[in-house]
Amino acid sequence: MPDSKITEPDSLSRLNKRWCQNPVDAKAAASLEEALRVSRTLAHLLAGRGLAEIEVARFFLDASLDNLHDPFLMTGMQQAAERVCQAVNAGEQITVFGDYDVDGVTSAALMVHFFRELGAPIDYYLPDRKQEGYGVNNAALKEIKDRGSGLVITADCGITAVKETEYANGLGLDVIITDHHQVGDEGLPPAIAVLNPHQPDCTYPFKFLSGVGIVFKLAAAIRRALHEKGWEKDRLPNLKQHLDLFTLGTIADLAPLTGENHVLTVHGLEAVRTTQKPGLVALKSVSGCSGRIDAFSIGFGLGPRLNAAGRMGKADTGFHLLVADDLNAAMEQAKGLDDINTKRKETQGWVLKEAEYLVEREVDLERDRVLVLASENFHPGVIGIVASKLVDQYHRPVVMIAIDDKGIGKGSARSIKTFNLHRAFGECQEHVIQFGGHAYAAGLTIEQERIDNFRQAINSVGHRILSEHHLIPEISWDIELELSQIDWKFYKEVSKLEPFGQLNPSPIFISKSVTLKDFRKIGKEKNHVRFKVTQGKSRIEVIGFLMAHAFAGLKDGDTLDIVYQLHRNDFSGSAKLELKLLDFRV
Repeated sequence: MPDSKITEPDSLSRLNKRWCQNPVDAKAAASLEEALRVSRTLAHLLAGRGLAEIEVARFFLDASLDNLHDPFLMTGMQQAAERVCQAVNAGEQITVFGDYDVDGVTSAALMVHFFRELGAPIDYYLPDRKQEGYGVNNAALKEIKDRGSGLVITADCGITAVKETEYANGLGLDVIITDHHQVGDEGLPPAIAVLNPHQPDCTYPFKFLSGVGIVFKLAAAIRRALHEKGWEKDRLPNLKQHLDLFTLGTIADLAPLTGENHVLTVHGLEAVRTTQKPGLVALKSVSGCSGRIDAFSIGFGLGPRLNAAGRMGKADTGFHLLVADDLNAAMEQAKGLDDINTKRKETQGWVLKEAEYLVEREVDLERDRVLVLASENFHPGVIGIVASKLVDQYHRPVVMIAIDDKGIGKGSARSIKTFNLHRAFGECQEHVIQFGGHAYAAGLTIEQERIDNFRQAINSVGHRILSEHHLIPEISWDIELELSQIDWKFYKEVSKLEPFGQLNPSPIFISKSVTLKDFRKIGKEKNHVRFKVTQGKSRIEVIGFLMAHAFAGLKDGDTLDIVYQLHRNDFSGSAKLELKLLDFRV
């Protein structure tokens, strides 16, 4: 078993964080080093992120598409593939019902590309965020039926649509649910098939596929089923070329980059780099993402622009871009998305200011373990992002509620790792109309007059679960390094763990007793810092974002302990290895 987490004995850092060393099973690390013939550093990092078993670590490092799980291991896949094959062979129109975030839009786009390549009649429906809200609704199903479809496949939604699926059945409309969200209290919808690894009887080995991941598995199953029914392979789509959409949706949805997600994104990043889809070519162009594409450039460049369309109520803009077949038209659409993203940033800015005002006016941080903020001025499309920023600032769960003109609040919540939002909402469900989501990101619908009662109820849960200790942010580091150990060879060894993301974070290192040199503030507002650190004969450059305030009173020659990640800087056109500062103490 791994050693327990080791907490640094010193006081809090300059950013008021507690430092801890990530636990590692030393024996497991030694076994990995010997069995896989990897460096001690890589073995240590593998063991420290739960990849202590030799075959699990080998699966991760090999990242071979040949090792993916059989899609038919997923409950409902046989029935889903059979019904789709029936529709394709009969020329029956299929409608994909998507969600408005990047995962939903990429899921729908992947299905449309796939069915187009099969020559099957395909339609789509994406709900309007403001007018229809999240998920399947009866009016949409009636419209889908009236437009001539006999089969609807949901993409990244539908797992709680029990009554809506019953309504569809009454219309003579068959439904296949693909969704990765938690099953609701009402149980599973009465669909032809429900594809969701979280459903109780599903033994699919990997539980953390995103919505687009489940759609990708469905496409793989349909492809195999059609081949078994006599279709020649050259008539069937090459799914590897659609790993670009899988990767975009998976990274943007913050799905864990472990297991199958890791394998598929390793290959998917290359698919994004070389994509021929006009929409993605255009999106990369307006995002400034050319050349080297990694998880960061997707998560902070491509993803936000697609998400902005859904957040600002125009999800079909991103969808149309992803299914575009003309580059000139795609470039115009991509520029439009870039403009929407600029508007999203502006909207996000004033919502954040209002939220901070409400915290100052209404919140007692000594009393409130969970921040519940509600306003008629909040834009429902950006409250999730703002909630995340407030979690970073106050290190406690945050629920942001946008109240509409009918007195109904749409809420988005984010949390810290010690507080499961989905369970907490379950304990407070008497106060809400509905809720859903995951442990650390969830949503709800609530009547305005019930918000105060909900605030009291969820804070009761918060006081039971969260102590003062939990409200102090931690930063956990993996390995202590001397500066002399840091070079390109070391960087390439660490890079074997890429792509980094959820549950596979970029490793964090600590170096002690380094000397501050050539310190300067940078950026338009002089709120970032750049400097060098030295240790003996070794020196390396450091970049610290939004950290200028923490260096007040320090000067060249001061001695620091620093916590950081390795950072490859390609800005000048030639790669430079530097450190990205996360925290420090004097």
